[in-house]
Amino acid sequence: MHDYSEWDARTSPGDVAIIHYSIDSRPTEHVLERADRVILHYHNITPAELLWDFAPRIAAVCARGRVRLAEIAPHVAATSAVSPYNADELRALGAPEPLVTGLFCPTLPRAARTRAPDDTLSLLFVGRGVPNKAQDHLILAVHALLESGRDARLTLVGSWDGSVRFEEHCRTLAERLQIGSHVTFAGSVSDDELAGHYANADVFVCLSDHEGFCAPLIEAMHADLPIVAYAAGAVPWTVGGAGLVLTDKRPSMVAEAIAEVVSNPRLQARFAANRERQTTYHAPEAVGRRVLESVERVR
Repeated sequence: MHDYSEWDARTSPGDVAIIHYSIDSRPTEHVLERADRVILHYHNITPAELLWDFAPRIAAVCARGRVRLAEIAPHVAATSAVSPYNADELRALGAPEPLVTGLFCPTLPRAARTRAPDDTLSLLFVGRGVPNKAQDHLILAVHALLESGRDARLTLVGSWDGSVRFEEHCRTLAERLQIGSHVTFAGSVSDDELAGHYANADVFVCLSDHEGFCAPLIEAMHADLPIVAYAAGAVPWTVGGAGLVLTDKRPSMVAEAIAEVVSNPRLQARFAANRERQTTYHAPEAVGRRVLESVERVR
């Protein structure tokens, strides 16, 4: 791996640059100014309006990134995207027809379940602690489960460095609802620790308000976990029938969906059949073939 400032020393006239675009950045501008041809590989940019209240600094960068994307997209040699949702955004900006590649999702080590059998329902979410990931809505869903008489626990894995104020909001919400002991803020973890969290969960729940792909959904599939997810952005495509996708994420609806997926054998069998198809499509070697195809278009 080399620093972007080495572009001139390490490239020749006619070389093609592949820019993975997900936010406004100086390295992107540096390469755009120098590359003869560019393939724009789009990972999506979170809409700034979802971030202003708790993460204004990130919101500002995302807002600039979306403005710059509109300027760049029509003028690159080719485009690709990690999901059809992202591809639609590129088309709307007048970009060259994008190829959907999926996203490289390295397989986590397999871990054994170490949690002792009990009646507590263990919910897991993996993702950065930022407002668009809606960890506060997950806390409300746990509260609804507890109110319905079902014992439940939520583990939130992911760094909160991007929005300390949002972490404070989520912790305060859990305490105000008097369910602080039912919510674990695990923070950043190693791959082995993450595999352990998947192995000891009963269901993966994602209530994000925006996702350009959502790699943890694929990780949950590899762990054979039931999935309940809100239909935001690319989520329905990523889940692809391997979980229950909701168009309504009121806490009572989410609680009912969670209870259903963990107790309904027919649903579980259907999800298992679709998991195999999704994990095969998103296997690194399959994604690699599609990425290579996107590059070969500009040879």
